[in-house]
Amino acid sequence: MSGTFLGSIGSSITNRRVSIPQSFRELIALSARMLVVAVRGRNNTIYIYPMDVWKKLEADLEQGTDNQKQLLKMFRIYATVLKVEGPGRILLPKKLLEMAEIENKIVFLGEGKFFSIWNPENFQKYEEEIAQRYDEKLQENEFLL
Repeated sequence: MSGTFLGSIGSSITNRRVSIPQSFRELIALSARMLVVAVRGRNNTIYIYPMDVWKKLEADLEQGTDNQKQLLKMFRIYATVLKVEGPGRILLPKKLLEMAEIENKIVFLGEGKFFSIWNPENFQKYEEEIAQRYDEKLQENEFLL
């Protein structure tokens, strides 16, 4: 099973191609066969799932509630299987890039079982939003720390 994606990394995009950061690339399991699935994410982002994680997610959603089955149906509308090319590059679908407002710069964000790709300006706004609530969330969950 693929590893846990953490942190944020800025990068660039050329001709719809992005290089997955080395630290993320190393977490994609060999069992995923260097295939990933790109889907529309929240907050105008692109979610990238390693194939092994995607297959498990699909299976879980297919067996889930009606709401979860509906989510899977929506995911599939936007889903595209991408082959990770030699040096760790993927060719992102034009439709997803437009939806995410991505042109030449991006931010990768580790989201645990998957990672997301952001427009840097949107990511900055998101980060500012989080900063305002960070201490509050730490306080609410101090029993975990």
